[in-house]
Amino acid sequence: MSYLDDWEEHLERNIAEIRSNGRQLSKAASAVRGRSETRGVTVEVDASGNITNLQIAPGAMRWTNTQLTNTLLDCHRRARTEARTKVERLVRNADPRIRQQANRLRSSRTDPEPSRPMTEEEIQAADDAYFEHMNRRGWRP
Repeated sequence: MSYLDDWEEHLERNIAEIRSNGRQLSKAASAVRGRSETRGVTVEVDASGNITNLQIAPGAMRWTNTQLTNTLLDCHRRARTEARTKVERLVRNADPRIRQQANRLRSSRTDPEPSRPMTEEEIQAADDAYFEHMNRRGWRP
């Protein structure tokens, strides 16, 4: 065997290992959920921060629209934070070769948290965008 053959074999083993570790990380990340509950309102999100479950107690339906809106937004923010923390923990414990790329992607991402409560129009536009997205992709978990 030549040096080049040894190098190719080593490279193929590394690539197979990275792929396997990447699949494991991807599977673990897809199982991540963040959850927040406040006064009968429960929001659950996936690793991307998309709502996967929303429950509103009947008593919350008697609140003003502002109270319900603020509670929903607050729960959503906290659930997203929890999910983000779980994903960061997964990435911290991941294969260093994958972790480096994940950190590079995260640092280039620009997705700031809103600094103020959304207006009714913004909430309606966000709802419309979300349901349009879900309708296009087929409402699957």
